[in-house]
Amino acid sequence: MLKKIIACLCVATGLLLMGCKKDDQIKSVIKDLDAFTTELVQKIETGGVDEGQKFMDSKKAEIKAKMDSIKDIRDFQVSDETKKFMTDSLTKDVTAVMTLQIKYVSKSVADPTFKSKLEKLISDYRELLTMA
Repeated sequence: MLKKIIACLCVATGLLLMGCKKDDQIKSVIKDLDAFTTELVQKIETGGVDEGQKFMDSKKAEIKAKMDSIKDIRDFQVSDETKKFMTDSLTKDVTAVMTLQIKYVSKSVADPTFKSKLEKLISDYRELLTMA
């Protein structure tokens, strides 16, 4: 009986440790997304929407693959600290990209081509974050 209890405790401990290992994977992906988002916004602000779209197109598959790598991770496999880190980072990243619409509202109103390019870029960004 004692051997069964010890075996169960070992299995439970192993499962807990396996769950925590997902924290590093998630943090790595989110840090990559943060860096990508920062560079994307900088490209748009310094080089325009076309430069931003080129950058998006060049990194889209890579970022999507990284996001897909964490989509099947379950809640119990992640610590509360990592959940908060992920939520805060994703909120910051989405806000940075969505703020571009506000920043360039007058240019979008005056230039329908610019508006459609910006909307496409933002739509492409949203697709990266969709874990379906």
